[in-house]
Amino acid sequence: MVKKAEPMANQSKENAKSLNRTKSRASIQQMFDEVAPTYDFLNHLLSLGIDNYWRANATGRAKKLLQNTPLPRILDVATGTGDLAASMAKIAGAKVTALDLSPEMLVLARKKYPEITFLEGYAEKLPFNDASFDIVSAGFGVRNFEDLEKGMQEFHRVLKPGGHTLIIEPMIPRNDVMKKLYLIYFKKVLPKIAGLFSKSTFAYDYLPHSVEKFPQAEAFTAILCKAGFSKADYFPMTFETSILYVARK
Repeated sequence: MVKKAEPMANQSKENAKSLNRTKSRASIQQMFDEVAPTYDFLNHLLSLGIDNYWRANATGRAKKLLQNTPLPRILDVATGTGDLAASMAKIAGAKVTALDLSPEMLVLARKKYPEITFLEGYAEKLPFNDASFDIVSAGFGVRNFEDLEKGMQEFHRVLKPGGHTLIIEPMIPRNDVMKKLYLIYFKKVLPKIAGLFSKSTFAYDYLPHSVEKFPQAEAFTAILCKAGFSKADYFPMTFETSILYVARK
């Protein structure tokens, strides 16, 4: 059994590396469709529940930015099962629209949050007019975009002048000791835990590679500015295991 399992595990890792190079939209969609049934459970388990704090932090910043906007319109992209969209919907007067490319994720999102409008689509071609939203948010999904720069240009396009984008992504700690511990957990422990609960372990081989390859901190704020944002900042969270980007149009 071990001899058979090892080649399969190695192939999964190679496939994960390949997807990180191509960022094929069809393959990303298929991956998320497959993990949808256990997505929420594993998110909370593998982050020890801290993912809820990260979303609350982003929502708190959005609330401050919107304090002079009575009826804000918010778009949540790569919404998954809708947790960040639901958090943003708690802002007084907010009308939230959410979008994701995975039909199976959206089935779950609509069951959880029937009061929110969920649409199928992808970031590089947002189905909205220019200057439609006060906030565009994204939680843990931007690194999966097939064309990152085009996605950020679309975020900028659909924002009203003076609007903001708030993006949460995993972060690799810059402290050497924390980085080493983080990568051991991410690459060795996390996929094994995920394998106990999910039939699709491929997604959890893909995850650490996608985080490692994604430009973080100053590298990503430079991409935001190149996309047209006038100002972009970042705020590390929880010992630099997650990071919040805030950019202004």
